[in-house]
Amino acid sequence: MNDAVSDEGTASRRPGARELQRIRTRTAVIDAAIELFAQRGFDGTSLPAIAQASGVPVPLAMYHFGSKEGLWREAVALLCGRVEEHIQGFASQLAGAQGLEFYRIAARAHITALAAHPEYMRILFQEGTQHSDRLEWLVANHQSRLSAMQMAVIQRAQAEGLFPPMDLVHAKFLVSGMFSLPIVLAPEYSIATGADSLAADFIEQHIDACLRLLFPNAFTRE
Repeated sequence: MNDAVSDEGTASRRPGARELQRIRTRTAVIDAAIELFAQRGFDGTSLPAIAQASGVPVPLAMYHFGSKEGLWREAVALLCGRVEEHIQGFASQLAGAQGLEFYRIAARAHITALAAHPEYMRILFQEGTQHSDRLEWLVANHQSRLSAMQMAVIQRAQAEGLFPPMDLVHAKFLVSGMFSLPIVLAPEYSIATGADSLAADFIEQHIDACLRLLFPNAFTRE
């Protein structure tokens, strides 16, 4: 009897056909928007282009998101959530790590998150070239949390004498550029070197290269 009641309760919480279609529509529009906003920026991306890429007519897309900026914000929020979730997946490994291994795991968490979702930094680069309400919203609501994660690691490295004393925000920009540029500029990197900077073997090499540049003395003590 209890099992029957439990099954009925579970069934009642399952989304119906209409709700599933709504979810599929929103997901298709957001995924298409993420890719186009990363490639072309906000101003260079049109609603008809998103509609064509997603297979969802413009009026239906606007029914779900209200405006292009509303869609942009939801797309960025979802993308940032995916990046943060990826990084948080390394929390248990970081909890028990010490010395260089801690920084190796921290670097792997951030760099693999960027490689899994390169659109995030590409959108940030698109928006970061000029001051706007969108940029202020992105920094306040999303980028600030990712920056805080990076600065906490840098601060720990400074306390352990592995990283030179300097302004944490400046240091974060330096480290972030080192971590992200081969990934954000993957097409240019490919033309220059013939290598795929999003490939798993390259990512491992990149992690090691970043650590050797950041903590050369730690490697001499290994």
